[in-house]
Amino acid sequence: MRKILIIILILCLLPFESIAEKEEYHIVIKNGNIFNPSTDHELIGYNLGIKDGKILRITKEDISGKEEIDATGLVVSPGFIDLISYDPNSVGIRLKVLDGVTSNLAMHGGTEDAEQWYRAWSKNGVLTNFGASSFITRQRWPIVGYGIDTEMTNKEDIEKLVDNVRKNIEAGALGISFSFEYVPGIKHEVVPLLNLAKEYNVPTFYHLRYSDVDKGLEGIEEVIEYGKKTGAIIHIMHINSTGGTFHMEKALEMVNKAREEGLDITACVYPYDFWATYIDSARFRPGWQKRSRITYEDLQIGGTDIRITKDTFDKYRTQHLLVAAHGSMPEEELIMALKDPYIMIGSDTIIEPSGNNHPRGAGTYGRLFGKYVREKKVLSTMDAIKKVSYLPAKRMESVAPQMRYKGRIEIGSDADITIFDPETIIDKSTVKDTNLPSIGVEYVIINGVMVKNKNGIVEGVSPGKPIRSYFVDKIEESEPINLNIKLEDKEKKYLESVYEIDGQVYLPIEKLFHYLNIVFKDNKRGSINLGNIVNLEIGNRKAKISDQELILDKEPIIYKEGIYLGAKDLEKIMAGNFDLVFHDKGIDFKYVDSEKAMETFLPIDEEKNNVNTGKKTFIGAYGFSVIVLAIVLLSLKDEKGLGKN
Repeated sequence: MRKILIIILILCLLPFESIAEKEEYHIVIKNGNIFNPSTDHELIGYNLGIKDGKILRITKEDISGKEEIDATGLVVSPGFIDLISYDPNSVGIRLKVLDGVTSNLAMHGGTEDAEQWYRAWSKNGVLTNFGASSFITRQRWPIVGYGIDTEMTNKEDIEKLVDNVRKNIEAGALGISFSFEYVPGIKHEVVPLLNLAKEYNVPTFYHLRYSDVDKGLEGIEEVIEYGKKTGAIIHIMHINSTGGTFHMEKALEMVNKAREEGLDITACVYPYDFWATYIDSARFRPGWQKRSRITYEDLQIGGTDIRITKDTFDKYRTQHLLVAAHGSMPEEELIMALKDPYIMIGSDTIIEPSGNNHPRGAGTYGRLFGKYVREKKVLSTMDAIKKVSYLPAKRMESVAPQMRYKGRIEIGSDADITIFDPETIIDKSTVKDTNLPSIGVEYVIINGVMVKNKNGIVEGVSPGKPIRSYFVDKIEESEPINLNIKLEDKEKKYLESVYEIDGQVYLPIEKLFHYLNIVFKDNKRGSINLGNIVNLEIGNRKAKISDQELILDKEPIIYKEGIYLGAKDLEKIMAGNFDLVFHDKGIDFKYVDSEKAMETFLPIDEEKNNVNTGKKTFIGAYGFSVIVLAIVLLSLKDEKGLGKN
């Protein structure tokens, strides 16, 4: 009996975590500064547990993994999603990873044959996740030929094109992309294609028709009108180089006004003040100097130090070379766009093995965080992370089910993670040396596999997965539970977004406490106050009610863009103030002592700052331990006395 009581005593005095079941994760990121853009949380010194390609734990608890990363002082971000890129290649995709990219989407360009495209890249193996749009430029060729000015006027031709695009999306393509400036003949087929996009709820992407001083805004007006006419989702690519150049304030005003009027419209930029394109393209038709406010000498051949002159212009026009146009975009307009909360980031390039590219293919993300977050302080770290991960994921969710699990650090999300040093991250690529990798990205994890560590790219792995339309990607998703809540004689209310996780019901506590008229305060650093004296912390089983400590069964979690708490733990927190009656259709909340409940939970008087700090008569886990300790000591005393008799 004595030994049993001593064992009980030891178990009761041990911290809860030490007797909880320990799970070993595949990768653990320790002591990092986790930025989750779906809830705006910045969690300093947290640990992240990854297993089977998913994020399973965001916690203050010390956890262990087969592979562990010390992320002290580093930013732990959702992996960067390059929304506006091109096909992967052996050189460019490595530079993307070194720049923090985990998903490379060929939405500027794309494919005319999605089934073959995905099959080929899946067979080759890709470091990053990959996907592509249905590219109208190529899909026109078999019908009307290669002429960029040829218009599609025949009704049967348009119907054939629409049918081909329909099949392409059903084979996995992620929406529809147009290049109006490069193929001016694209006109009559646009509305029928956008009607298809509306029917399938897929986004449409645009290189606008005009990039010059006089007509840039006409290109923005054109796609807004298309969107209003059809109801299709509109995304303007690189608005800083096409459409908004020299008109950025007005361009953003037009886009935001259209959004306010109900149009689903977004745009992106790349963080450079010069564009690049092929010297033999329609952009360099006669009058290009006036339209773009540049000269021959402003043009530099990508991957070289060669500047174009009037004498060499025609020669290089025959060689299909890409040239960078120095001084072609005002930096103040770029900064204006970056500050707009709806503008996201897309590189608009992937570096080819030849190196004849714009340096943005290697340096877009390092430049954003190094120059415009750290040095110029145009954006906060959180705002920049939203633009490179969460916003692109949200843009693609309607067509790509996988995107609902990317661009965020939540329980159950895909383990696509970029870890970087905020003090050193910066781009190194230049027009001359386009393939110089960014620095400061320390680790990159894709689908739970390390692809970049302190030593560079991890060789022999290619964990990237195809990202395809919902016609092909059938992902089983958690369905919310139907649950009603009712407080005393208040009207019953349906509580949205309740889920079962690992056999437990989890509630979105902000929505719940709003209904209960209880103050919910979230400092976005992990600490949550409920009412006057209840404090919880994300990833921590230890809660406080006044100065009493309570050990929860499960830690509060970030899930589905909110903070969730297990129903059993909710009952613990509210014990002594509310009785929770669980039944088939929901939960009824009944006051145990209404005056006491008001003192503990009801809203703080902000004017008087009347925060109740009185002690709560609540026995938590440690209170229970003290009782057990007293019982054990008394038992030992009695046992000792019986021995004397």
